Amino acid sequence: MKLETLVQQQYDRMSVSDHMIWQYICHHRQECRSMSLHQLADACQVSHTTVLRFIQLLGMEGFSEFKVFLKWEDRKQPAVDVHSIEKNAFNLNRTISSIEKLDCTELFQKLEQADSIYAYGSGSAQKSAARLLKNSFTLEEKLVHIIEGRDERNMALHTMHAGDVVFLFSVSGNNAQMNDYAAQLHEHRLYLVSVCQDGANELAKLCDFNLPFYTEKFEIGRHSLSYYSTSGMFIIAEILSLKYAAYQAAQNPE
Repeated sequence: MKLETLVQQQYDRMSVSDHMIWQYICHHRQECRSMSLHQLADACQVSHTTVLRFIQLLGMEGFSEFKVFLKWEDRKQPAVDVHSIEKNAFNLNRTISSIEKLDCTELFQKLEQADSIYAYGSGSAQKSAARLLKNSFTLEEKLVHIIEGRDERNMALHTMHAGDVVFLFSVSGNNAQMNDYAAQLHEHRLYLVSVCQDGANELAKLCDFNLPFYTEKFEIGRHSLSYYSTSGMFIIAEILSLKYAAYQAAQNPE
């Protein structure tokens, strides 16, 4: 299995520091083969324990195993998809059309009935999309509460009430940590809204309402990470807020 595949499998769980480490490895793969743990940490401007956590996140026991993997992995360079711009634009247009046509009446009614509204993202991009939802939604006397990290996830479970709405942002919809949390929320009789990649995935099955976006894997640059565009999540957050404003105006024409 290639290093890029291991990274993609854990992409939703990667922190900002993890992304910095991975980007450095992508662009300095040859140099990394001869670096020590501390040299790699210094080059990435993180601690050596942060590098070790990144390696363990990929399923390796330690730095030595990582060095062996780096040395013996398939060295064939990924082909850059010269049509990536057109494909991405096509997917973004599909996302816009999908959310524009989607009947969100049930969701909007649940928002109005809820005591509280929450949003949680499984990664850095997902968290940013959740914050955009918070900043763009106009809800009378209600705020969208952003759930940050493990401690807040657990705390939120004790403050939520049946009927509250929770937006869950994930790229693949198959992140184990996210889906475990969704299962816990479901047991509390919360109204769950998934924002994730279109297609069959576990998160969409666990949620009451699904807001899908379209994306695909792109190879970008030499030694690059297989990249999934997350722009669709931000499009959904923004257009959904506009649709809700239009819904409110239709409900209160005066």
